[in-house]
Amino acid sequence: MKRLEIVSMIKVNGKWENQDEMNPEEVAKIIEDKFDQTMKTLHFERKKIA
Repeated sequence: MKRLEIVSMIKVNGKWENQDEMNPEEVAKIIEDKFDQTMKTLHFERKKIA
């Protein structure tokens, strides 16, 4: 039986990077920016409250 291995990867500057090996703050910023970009594409606006 084959074993399934799940790896979290994120594309940075055109290269796939393992999220576990990146700075957590950097990963959070990249994901936050991507969410903002996607929301704007869908004509939503995120209001920062904190």
